[in-house]
Amino acid sequence: MKKVNPSFTKMLVSDENIYALNSSGQLHVWNLKSLNRTFTTDTNVVKYTSIAKDNSNKIYLGTAKGKIFTIDKNDYSIDLHLELKKDYSVTDIFFNSTDEIFLIVPYAVYDPIKDKYWTDFKHQPNGMIVSKRFLFLFRKRTNKYFDMPQYAFIDSQDRIWMAKSFGEFGGSIQIFDTRRRTELSADIDSLNFGLLFPKSVFEDKDQNIYITSGLQHFMNSGDIFRIKNNTAIKIYDSEDFRKTTETNPFGGGIFVGPGTYNAFDNKIYFATTEGFYRAAIPNEGRIENPELIFKPELLWDREPLAIGVSMSVKRLTFTTDNRLVFLTSNNGIGIYDGTELKMIK
Repeated sequence: MKKVNPSFTKMLVSDENIYALNSSGQLHVWNLKSLNRTFTTDTNVVKYTSIAKDNSNKIYLGTAKGKIFTIDKNDYSIDLHLELKKDYSVTDIFFNSTDEIFLIVPYAVYDPIKDKYWTDFKHQPNGMIVSKRFLFLFRKRTNKYFDMPQYAFIDSQDRIWMAKSFGEFGGSIQIFDTRRRTELSADIDSLNFGLLFPKSVFEDKDQNIYITSGLQHFMNSGDIFRIKNNTAIKIYDSEDFRKTTETNPFGGGIFVGPGTYNAFDNKIYFATTEGFYRAAIPNEGRIENPELIFKPELLWDREPLAIGVSMSVKRLTFTTDNRLVFLTSNNGIGIYDGTELKMIK
């Protein structure tokens, strides 16, 4: 497949449209029914860095200069909604169940209405060492800081989950409670952050949280964890499905990327280097029979913090009419209706 340049970095699916931002800050809109592109912004006017919708499905756009805009889904008119007190780059926008707005900016979770920010997230041990300046002269190692996330998700309990992978050095999870307006501990039982390489966070109908984890570093690895009552249970280990003909002495399995939950069939879907899978959620134990549903040809980039490729699929979601939509780093956006795959660029 031919690479898209510039690549898409953010995606949002509404009832009527697919919205995507590219690395140049342009907004592109496609009609969800026809899949025709209906709107593109001019990068000479405003460059957008984030996109979200509130509980009434109004679409919001954040910029690198501290502004929040809204877009009318009918005529695509764009209006200024909010200007921050400082020109923070808005990398993510979230609305909780009462439509309070929270932003992710460098380097904090930020409430732009009350001008309040949170930075003291306690990190569990992984392969990274972080230090902060102390008394303006000395640097001291710390486990309390804010890490800009690669993946973020707000759950039904109004908690923002923020995840990041450091390649071979493990990963981090930060959790913020928007109801109590406080940082939460990510000390989750049975979760080893030195061996966690987060690729997505999502939730099922029973309020269980799932984290997909994957890396290609000498070998492929992939896991899916279900988190309930602050305990992580591994429900998928790609080594369980390793081909017996493989001769890699280090072991390995499948490089797992992002996943999502589909309420239509009560199954989880996840992307891998071997294609897209779906699987029934086990009541106990691990997934036994994941089903390969399709395998598109995608372009892959090198992983900067590991010896291998980086995951080309960045996000999965479902439309209200049960189509799987996925964002890639190089090939645009895919829409799979159960039979046919279409790519839009």
